[in-house]
Amino acid sequence: MTPESTMNCGNDLLVDFPTSRRQGQIFTVESTPSTSTSKEQSTPPFPSFKKVRFSEVADMTHVDFPSSSELHQRWYTADDKTRFKRILARDVRRMISIVSSTPGECLSTEVLEACVGIEIFLSRDLAQRTREKRARHMIGVLNESGRQGRSERIDDERLSRVSEKTSRWARDRAFELAVGYWELFQEMKE
Repeated sequence: MTPESTMNCGNDLLVDFPTSRRQGQIFTVESTPSTSTSKEQSTPPFPSFKKVRFSEVADMTHVDFPSSSELHQRWYTADDKTRFKRILARDVRRMISIVSSTPGECLSTEVLEACVGIEIFLSRDLAQRTREKRARHMIGVLNESGRQGRSERIDDERLSRVSEKTSRWARDRAFELAVGYWELFQEMKE
């Protein structure tokens, strides 16, 4: 492959994510003392489920294994990882304290933004269920990959379907979280 052909971003990608999108709809209820009406609001476009396509050809470059000093400079040390875990635990404790002691309507945008990404840790039960679902997803994909390797019949479409099926909960949860945060931020603007 020539440098010119690698500059072409058409069909030479190892993984290609099409850019199709879908529009979501949210239904909210507005109530007055005498009546309650339903109003439809358009939400920002959310990405549709993406299909992955693999190229038949890939360029590989041999790179010498880095020295131990280079590895030390490039990668997180055990102390770094321990520090990251302590920071995460501190942030989760702080968020649990704030969220549990503050009425929902009084939570600030900054507090809600600080919860993005750590919401599964706000409940031990939710964190445990998420770990179990992630493990089942990984095991499902690895089992299918191993089955295909043993049968010497590689079916990337089937592997894609297995992965899609075992990770559906994560996509649904991410969508629900995005809609939920969007609704909260809209309510806070009003």
